[in-house]
Amino acid sequence: VTFNTTFNITLQHRTALQVGDEPCCMSWQLMGTKGHWTPSGCTRVGGDNLHSICACNHFSAFAILMAIHPITDNFALTVVTYVGMSVSLVCLFLTIVTFLLCHSLWSVSVTLHLQLSICLFA
Repeated sequence: VTFNTTFNITLQHRTALQVGDEPCCMSWQLMGTKGHWTPSGCTRVGGDNLHSICACNHFSAFAILMAIHPITDNFALTVVTYVGMSVSLVCLFLTIVTFLLCHSLWSVSVTLHLQLSICLFA
């Protein structure tokens, strides 16, 4: 629902603004089954380091976004993520094989750990 007049909403920041920060008032817009944050219909009209006052002309879910530009992926972080996940999956697979092949270790506890490991691997 869009209105002819605006109403003010005061939103509290999770952390105090730093020098150079530019908070933007945003609202959640649904498009089919998906949604995204949009600045349309809301503008920041005031506030301080701990609060922002947004003037909006519709009802929605509102937020203050600090990074409105796309955040680029860090190549080093991506490599560490994939290497870490690969090592974890190999170790988990070896754990499952160990549980299955060492029948002398069988107990209720080992069976539960085996089932948990299989669930984590799947």
